[in-house]
Amino acid sequence: MADDKVITKVLAPTEIAEEHDQESHAPYVWVWFWLLCLTVVEYFYAYYLNPWFLILLLGLLVWAGIKASLVAWYFMHLKFEGKWVYFMIVPACVLAAVLVLALTPDVAMKPVEEDVEEAVGIAPAGTADSPGQVRAAGRSNTTQGQTLGA
Repeated sequence: MADDKVITKVLAPTEIAEEHDQESHAPYVWVWFWLLCLTVVEYFYAYYLNPWFLILLLGLLVWAGIKASLVAWYFMHLKFEGKWVYFMIVPACVLAAVLVLALTPDVAMKPVEEDVEEAVGIAPAGTADSPGQVRAAGRSNTTQGQTLGA
């Protein structure tokens, strides 16, 4: 153990500055600025394209993908990793796409407009025993086979 010597090198200030320049991997302030700019662009994009839902949705998904890529690439330091990272990213993207496609029929088959009286549970005019009577949706005014008010 006595033979093992730890040798440290004392760096000059210029060498320290060069080493710090090489170690600063990402321009974090610039990435943050671009994320801010993209967020502002997204806001105005959504404001002006609000009537065209499909174009709005696809565009916002693209903007969100760009922002997520910037965050992952710089703030999560994936830029400096090897090619093995793609073996994790690609399957995750495939599974996300499968999830979206699997849930699409549920969202697409959802009723768009329901009858307001049926959804709220208010009896249609002329069928309630008294004006403004509220009853549960899908139930009649009978209790155990007896008619109310009889």
